[in-house]
Amino acid sequence: MRPVALLTDFGLADHYVGVLHAVLEREAPGARRIDLGHQVPQGDVWAGCFLLRCAWPSLPDDAVVLAVVDPGVGGDRRPVAVRVGGRWLVAPDNGLAAAAGAASEAVTIDWRRMGLPAPSATFHGRDLFAPAAARLARGDDPGTLGERVSPAGLEPCPIPEPVARDRGFHTTVVHVDRFGNLITNLSREVVDYYSQRGEITVRIGSRIIRGIRDRYGQERSGRLLALFGSSGYLEIACNLGSAAEKVGYFPGKVLEVKLRIGKS
Repeated sequence: MRPVALLTDFGLADHYVGVLHAVLEREAPGARRIDLGHQVPQGDVWAGCFLLRCAWPSLPDDAVVLAVVDPGVGGDRRPVAVRVGGRWLVAPDNGLAAAAGAASEAVTIDWRRMGLPAPSATFHGRDLFAPAAARLARGDDPGTLGERVSPAGLEPCPIPEPVARDRGFHTTVVHVDRFGNLITNLSREVVDYYSQRGEITVRIGSRIIRGIRDRYGQERSGRLLALFGSSGYLEIACNLGSAAEKVGYFPGKVLEVKLRIGKS
């Protein structure tokens, strides 16, 4: 039996997460379940993609991931299951299904093919995604879920890539965690390559941060710093404070972070 990891924007105040667990237990009794989180901002596919991408390397190699951030529920977007490496990801085809990397296999989820009752218009997590995840967890043939489709036709992940420009990169803040850290889309591998060639300077608006720190405590209290967080991406932090508040970040605003090589 494969373990099932869950990521949703359902929150914890209602019964929705508990119902997902109940369906999984009913359809795949005894399958281990891992709650990655259920506090993704409501309908925020971008945030769901980022959090899924960060969690992905830590999951068991044979995990089935049930990810539901689905502002288009009941509409034209497809419910799909995709295989990435040895894992399966069950998600809406709204960019979330492509967040973990290139898929080698993909199937649509068809309630008729699966012999399920007609799904509600508002709770596909319960009626489509959880039953599909349970069947994959117990080892059913993925072809029994629905029609096989080309992974190349999946809606792409909306998170942008950093853009090489003017002795460095323009990189976007893609997530703000609960500590106020501004996490960008620039990976450690890219920065490590360039850091061997000169000084790293990060610009956020009129603010300049020189050098990459190893930990938060290497900067004075209340001062901004740049470092690599646990996700492996460059982040802007404030020791014993919130970088988001310090630079005026608010939800929905994307800050441009410029990384330059050499003196500025």
